[in-house]
Amino acid sequence: MKTTTFLLLFYFLFTIKYALAENPNDFLSFTTDFAAKCVTRGGVMIYLSNTHPSRKIKVTLERWYMDHKTADRGRSILNAKSSPDPLGCSKISEGKQEWKILKAEWVK
Repeated sequence: MKTTTFLLLFYFLFTIKYALAENPNDFLSFTTDFAAKCVTRGGVMIYLSNTHPSRKIKVTLERWYMDHKTADRGRSILNAKSSPDPLGCSKISEGKQEWKILKAEWVK
């Protein structure tokens, strides 16, 4: 009886530890698609999505243009399993554009 109780307690604590330790960054996914306005510029549309099955993520992004950080910041709350959020074209004015995640946290 004591062994069973110990094992159940250990399993419960182990499960809680790893459930709480989920990193929101692990559930953010950048994807691309051929949007007409981007293709005409020689690029693709960049999207960001939350792949977690049930939790919302608050994300702060920074924009980079031609390998230089800009002053632009973006903040979004991405719902669980929602449609990808369009960020912008990968190429504008003959220069490469991209976004990097500054911070991601679970919405309580």
